Amino acid sequence: MDQVKIGRFIAEMRKQQNLTQREFANILNISDKTVSKWECGNGMSELSLMLPICEIFKINLNELFSGKKLTDTDYKQKAEENMMKLVKEAEKMKKNIVGDKILGQAANKNMNVVEAHKANTEFWDTIGSEFLGVTALPSWGGFLPSEDKLNLLEDLSDKSVLEIGCGNGHSLKYVADRGATDLWGLDISSNQIERTRDFLNSQGVIANLICSPMENDCGLPRNHFDLVYSVYGIGWTTDLDKTFKRIHLYLKDNGVFVFGWSHPIHKCVSVENGRLIFSNSYFNEEWYCADMNDKKIMLSNRMLSTYINALTENGFMIDNLIEQTDREEAIKADNDFGRKALMLPTAFVIKARKL
Repeated sequence: MDQVKIGRFIAEMRKQQNLTQREFANILNISDKTVSKWECGNGMSELSLMLPICEIFKINLNELFSGKKLTDTDYKQKAEENMMKLVKEAEKMKKNIVGDKILGQAANKNMNVVEAHKANTEFWDTIGSEFLGVTALPSWGGFLPSEDKLNLLEDLSDKSVLEIGCGNGHSLKYVADRGATDLWGLDISSNQIERTRDFLNSQGVIANLICSPMENDCGLPRNHFDLVYSVYGIGWTTDLDKTFKRIHLYLKDNGVFVFGWSHPIHKCVSVENGRLIFSNSYFNEEWYCADMNDKKIMLSNRMLSTYINALTENGFMIDNLIEQTDREEAIKADNDFGRKALMLPTAFVIKARKL
C-alpha cells in the first residue's frame, strides 16, 4: 500500500474535521507522535485502528486504503486491489513471540530438519540463554503457578527421571533434591550440556547427559523412566509426533510425562500502545525463521489441539491441562508481559500418562 498517499489522506481528512494531531490521537488512545508518523508516510496504523479512523472521518476502508475519496465507478476495482494489498500488509505486520520477546524479521518458510537443527543448535550454543533467559523448576514459566503449588511431578523418591531440554541443570537439581535418584538430561546444545554438567558437579549431583535433538534416536533406554518432563523445551522439536512416540517408548507403563510451553494464544496477541492486538492467526502453524541478534532460530506456532491430539495418538492419557495465570506474580511484574498474562494465558503445562 502507498503509505505516503494514505498518510496525506489522513492528514487531509483530520484537518477537515478540525482536529489537531493530539486531539485525533486522544480519540484513538494513541500518541500524537504515532499520528505524525502516519501522516509523514513512515508507517501505517494497526489493523484494529482502521475502522475507528474510518468512523471519525466518515469514510470506508476502501477509501482509506486508496488514499482518496472514491466515486461509484472506481469503487469495485479499488476494492479488489485493496483486498489483495491488505492480505499482504497483514502478513508484514504479523508478529512472532517467544516468551516475552517479540521477534524481528520473522518470515514463514518451508521447514528443513537439518537447517532447523543447525540454526537452533548454534543459537543455544551461543546467545540462547542470555537472549531468552532461562526457565527452570519450580517455575513453569509464563506466570503459571509454580511446581511447588501444582505438584504435577508427584512423589519423586527413588524415581528415574529424564529432562528434555535440560538447559543449565537447575531443574535436574530440583528433582534430585526431591528424591529422584536416576537422573538423565537431553539437550540439542553441547554448550548447554556442559553448563548442566558443570553445575550438577558443583552440587554433587550425578546425571547421565546426552546431546541430541529430542526427535532422534539417541540411545536412551526404553521402558525405563518413571517421569519425563520438559520446561520450555518441547516446542523446539521439528517433529512433534516423533518426539511423543520416543517419550512414550522411554517411559514405564503408567509413567508420567509433564511439559510446559508458550501458550499458542499468547503468540497471536501483542501489546500495542497499552492494548492487546491480534497480530497473528491462531490457526497458523507454518514454520518461520527469525533473526535473533546475529543468530537465527526456526520454530513453528502450534495450536493447543495439536499438542493434545499428538499425545492421544501416541498412547498418552491426559491428566491435567494447566493454563491459568498466577495473578499475584503477574501483578508484581508491573510490565506489559504481566498485564497481558492477567487477560490471557501466556503459557501452559500438560500432564499426561502412558497407557
